[in-house]
Amino acid sequence: MDNKEIRKANRKAMPKFILIMVISLIVGGAMGFFSAEYGLNALSGGMKAVGELFGIYIAPWMMLAIAIVVPIVSIPLYKRAKKLLSIWDGEDEEVSDTVDEKISIIIWITNAALIISYFLIGALYSGGFAAFEKEENTLSFFVGIIAFSGILIESIVIQQKCVDAAKKTNPEKTASVYDTKFQKKWMDSCDEAEKIMIGKCAFKAYSATNSICTVLAIVLAICALIFEIGFLPSLVVCLIWIVNQSVYCKEAIKYSKAGNKIF
Repeated sequence: MDNKEIRKANRKAMPKFILIMVISLIVGGAMGFFSAEYGLNALSGGMKAVGELFGIYIAPWMMLAIAIVVPIVSIPLYKRAKKLLSIWDGEDEEVSDTVDEKISIIIWITNAALIISYFLIGALYSGGFAAFEKEENTLSFFVGIIAFSGILIESIVIQQKCVDAAKKTNPEKTASVYDTKFQKKWMDSCDEAEKIMIGKCAFKAYSATNSICTVLAIVLAICALIFEIGFLPSLVVCLIWIVNQSVYCKEAIKYSKAGNKIF
């Protein structure tokens, strides 16, 4: 692309970019004004109280529910995948693709459950040692701890079973899920087509993370102004964001030096 085409592309995209920036400034300014004018920061106390109630009375029981639901959903899917494996002739790609799809769904479910449980355990801990002031609060606290431990163990065991099943359709893969270098060994055992698929999925995840971090950084900055939540939430989001960007740029530089050999 020559300089003329580059300038043309920039001129075409510029009006939309400027419009978005102007709208963002207007919305941000309006929110800041109404916050100061009508004392919306007074809501921060109410939000904190709601957060403490959620952490003590809701989060533990949500974790218990997740600990029960995950195996109820995952085990039947795993059994269906295993049943297909038992009748697989080693060549029928439709059967192996169906098995891989079910395994991917199970891993998705268990990962989502684990991530949600990390949020909920954080909500539970947010109440601090005040949770032990009442007997019923202490009960909820320990229910949450036990449920979180159950989710952690369930996720590891179920994913281990899924990985072992995947090895049967992909005999070249030998890494154990308990190996500290599992991801690297699994990647090394993938063929070129699988690595290209992983690269495409990784780029989608990278793009989605950038978009989410942008939105969260803006929302949390506004919340810091209106609800006085402090800078720590923004720090965490920006830390994730800069790690995401840094890893991508570092790897891009490394592979470009290697003659564009991505894998």
